[in-house]
Amino acid sequence: MNTLSFLFSTLQRCFVAVLFFCGLPATAADTVRSTEIVAVELNHRFVISTPGICEQLSSDQYAEVELRIQGELTPLKPMDCNPAATGYGLQFFMPQLDGSDLGAMRELLVGSPWKDAKHGFRRDLPYSLTLNTAVGGGVLVSGMLRLQVLRPAYLLLGFGFILGVGFALLRLGRDSGLLRDVTDLAVRSRSFSLSRVQMAWWFFIVFASYMWLWLVGEGIPTFSSQALGLLGIGSATYFAAASVDATKPPVNSESQGFWSDILSDAQGLALYRFQMLVFNLLFGVLFILYVVQHVSMPEFDGNILTLMGMSAGTYAGFKIPEKTQNTPVAVTSTASVADVSEDPKKAYSAGD
Repeated sequence: MNTLSFLFSTLQRCFVAVLFFCGLPATAADTVRSTEIVAVELNHRFVISTPGICEQLSSDQYAEVELRIQGELTPLKPMDCNPAATGYGLQFFMPQLDGSDLGAMRELLVGSPWKDAKHGFRRDLPYSLTLNTAVGGGVLVSGMLRLQVLRPAYLLLGFGFILGVGFALLRLGRDSGLLRDVTDLAVRSRSFSLSRVQMAWWFFIVFASYMWLWLVGEGIPTFSSQALGLLGIGSATYFAAASVDATKPPVNSESQGFWSDILSDAQGLALYRFQMLVFNLLFGVLFILYVVQHVSMPEFDGNILTLMGMSAGTYAGFKIPEKTQNTPVAVTSTASVADVSEDPKKAYSAGD
């Protein structure tokens, strides 16, 4: 009895194993794996080819086709299906990644592009094409997409433009009054202005970020409200500082060096200037890192703009009571030489 039970159990296991191994090919055949790497370029069409796919789908089913890249669903839908032998498959269009509604897709495809520099800025991305209908669906084909994240020629051109603007700011800031106070001294002897430096700092950061987004997304990027806010704070700070300086006599103080000029007032090193400088450097670096990594301008918390505005307001407020350095003023005496010689008090009064 035990022997019969053992034999029956063994036959049952063998039967299950045969069914299992026989079922493997059918299961594998449901998913077609394409060995061809599909080349993808921004603002161009690309074709995902697999035999028989045009016969499986009708044009009214294109809206139900889902393209996933790295497991993430994209908004791309088939435009047409070409049954010709050379392009046997569904045609898609890869848009320019410059719209605000494509933020997730932009970061998915071209985020952190520097990690692909050793591969010529080309990135291989796994994809899957599925049909999602009301009665069910399945994977039509899967494979790899190869995307040219950056074009070296565009990269050199863009970075050359960015470096040119940066060099012009530094050179003009040193040799002209672009970043210096308005005084009666020679231009290169004037002290540097913190408000002008802040305005130039945010102008260059936003300009360089905009150029970078144009290079990667190959389209016209959109400004974030925070970028406009930071530019506005820099302009408002300079305007407020210039308005305060206009109400006081000019101070002809010579430059003591860039860092000393922007961190010091008439009494020496000032904490409110140091605070303003640190906040601008910190958020400027964070701004650049976010743009490079996420390929979009950051949406900072509103409290950051409030903090920057408070720092700028403190700077403008402290400029009002700043002491000015007294400069010798020549006074022309109306007293004659004879009057001076006769009355020494007149001489003292005339030269005071």
